[in-house]
Amino acid sequence: MKKYFLSTVFSSLFSLIFFCATFFLSLVSTTLLAQQDAQFSQYMFNTLYFNPATAGSNADYTTMGVFHRSQWVNYSPTFDDGGAPSSQVGFVSMPLNRINSGVGLHIANDIIGPLSSTEIQISYSYHFNLKNKDRISLGLRGGMYNQRIDFSQYRPNDENDPRIPSTGVENQFQPDLAVGLYYQSVKGYYVGISTNHLLQSKFDYSTGVNITSLKPHIYLMGGSSFDVSPSLMLQPSAILKFTSGALSYEGSILLNYDETYFGGISARASNNLDAGILILGVNMLENKDLRITYSLDLVTSGQDAKQPTSHEISIGYRLPSPKPKVLPTIRTPRFRF
Repeated sequence: MKKYFLSTVFSSLFSLIFFCATFFLSLVSTTLLAQQDAQFSQYMFNTLYFNPATAGSNADYTTMGVFHRSQWVNYSPTFDDGGAPSSQVGFVSMPLNRINSGVGLHIANDIIGPLSSTEIQISYSYHFNLKNKDRISLGLRGGMYNQRIDFSQYRPNDENDPRIPSTGVENQFQPDLAVGLYYQSVKGYYVGISTNHLLQSKFDYSTGVNITSLKPHIYLMGGSSFDVSPSLMLQPSAILKFTSGALSYEGSILLNYDETYFGGISARASNNLDAGILILGVNMLENKDLRITYSLDLVTSGQDAKQPTSHEISIGYRLPSPKPKVLPTIRTPRFRF
């Protein structure tokens, strides 16, 4: 009875939140806006960043990882030096099997020209084990979001506006909130939906001018894993990203050999094909607990304003987690961690 009550409360709460977020996005301006969150080609290994409900989704292991992305390498801006986007994220995801839950922590940093963003977020998920041993997880995430702006690189519409300084660096912190839903099947596939920046925090850097604000993003992700031979495994996955009229999506296919070597291709698109991506990786150590992955993006659109290549590298590690007396077996597709 208690479990049914908790299930009803959680389901009602998240249904309401998702409805409100979707309704808001249907009302806001449809002007094409850029995605504000950092972009990672290796999204299939970085699900906690996109969906808090994936916290502790691997019941057998505590997983952790770090990612670094250098975008448009050798890009030269019109003004000043540098300017090529750069993104980093580190995460830890741990199952709490005795209470059917999971917790996660991630720290992300994103630099785009004069604007830098850093977030520290804590995720909690509750897992509902179904009769067929599939699992549905509901997740909630909260944390702090910091934005820094270097006004010496900022180009306002009105350069004579006295409220906007011409030099100096300003910082501002705001709270942030996200929710997510995640489904795992024992047949080897998963699907999840999440929305973040629900508080729509605004940043004015004490200027009295709303220079930037966080727009809610909706993420829909899915993937699968199935054997094509005793030593070969095929792992397709996809992610769709939407915010305020801006829609982009990625799809990838990885081939895993003997759970040791893997590689594949991916594509990113919005209105047109934006990039083709090559992904290569290896699982190391005795139990394949260490993963190293490299990806190369080849930009196919807007090359006049960009450089044609972006690089991303990640390192992941997993530790065995204590198991309860009775634990449903969930085959994680994958993307081992």
